[in-house]
This record gives sequence, structure tokens and C-alpha cells, in this order.
Amino acid sequence: MKIFTSTQIHELDQYTIEHEPVSSIDLMERAAKAITLAIADTWTTFTPVVVFAGPGNNGGDALAVSRMLAEKGYTVSVYLFNINNHLSEDCAENKKRAQECKRIKSFTQVIHEFDPP
Repeated sequence: MKIFTSTQIHELDQYTIEHEPVSSIDLMERAAKAITLAIADTWTTFTPVVVFAGPGNNGGDALAVSRMLAEKGYTVSVYLFNINNHLSEDCAENKKRAQECKRIKSFTQVIHEFDPP
């Protein structure tokens, strides 16, 4: 398994977006789908899931995974850490999608303080 730096990941994403072509939100959906399938292959829907997401694109990936897992029947609780009250564009879109997903058990945006579950 290769481990890439954040700079390398960003460069790979940019290359894919430019050469495939695919939008960054669709690339995020593709990655989230692969992660969701890997989780579903490992754990049953009886396993509760708690997702901790940050404000950047990795957080956007996490929010997309949380939505997809909830749609597959997992009990999902989401904590979005948004201390500076600023999300990347794709993270903001996936926040909206996650909040619209009626199957997510709880969605908490942490702006100031956090009481862990």
C-alpha cells in the first residue's frame, strides 16, 4: 500500500479532475463510494457508526461516507468540526447533502465547544 502526502493527493486529484474530466465533488463521491463499500464489506449494518469530520475536503469525504452508510441502513451520528465557521466548497455541499439525508441519526456541527458522545 502506498501512502501519499497531502500535497501528492492534491496533485493527483487535480490531475484526475483535469484529465478525466470529472468535477471535484464527483471525484469526492467516487472516493466515498469506495470507502463505503469497504466498510460495508467489513461491518454489518448493526454496527453503529460515528463520523468525525473537519472543514476541508477530507471532511467532505467523511460527510459523503456518512450519508452513503446511512442510506445503506447503518445508524450514523456525525460531528462536523467547523471551529472557524468556514467549510471548503465541496465540504459545504456534502454538509448540505448529509443534513438532507433523513436516515442520519444525528448531525452536530461543532463551532465552539464539544461534549463527546
